[in-house]
Amino acid sequence: MNAQQIEQLLQRYWDCKTTVEEERQLRQFFNGNDVPQHLMRYKDLFVYEEFMQEEQLSKDFDERLLKRIELPVVKAKSISILSRLAPIAKAAAAVAMLLVLGNLAERTLLQDYHQMAVNDTIGQQITSPSMALGDDAESGELQTKDSLSRQLRTIEQHELIKK
Repeated sequence: MNAQQIEQLLQRYWDCKTTVEEERQLRQFFNGNDVPQHLMRYKDLFVYEEFMQEEQLSKDFDERLLKRIELPVVKAKSISILSRLAPIAKAAAAVAMLLVLGNLAERTLLQDYHQMAVNDTIGQQITSPSMALGDDAESGELQTKDSLSRQLRTIEQHELIKK
């Protein structure tokens, strides 16, 4: 075969249009000694294919490979109910602690708020929580009036005593 025919076969080979017989002809050509210099770069490809076809796996290859990749049998670890529920119990305990601490903080803050005293105009303290929190405006006014009237009576009594 001449170099021009080989170049045409190579073009068909790269286009994936060669037959098995044409590929065999290419391998035979490149295995020979009269390969032109400009086609030497393709020689390794066809010689490699020929070389790889000659190499065969041994008969015990499958057995040796399976021995290497087989892993020892590992028994499944049994997990008790306690170890399964432990994360849930931890989470529940954390939520319970947050609720207890939140309730304690709320009671402490509200206790201070409920004991708040309101000074009236005379200087007496009204310690009624409903007055301090302003639950009922009318009752607060009545308590203020009552407190003022008591203060006035006390002042009048002191003045009478002094005279």
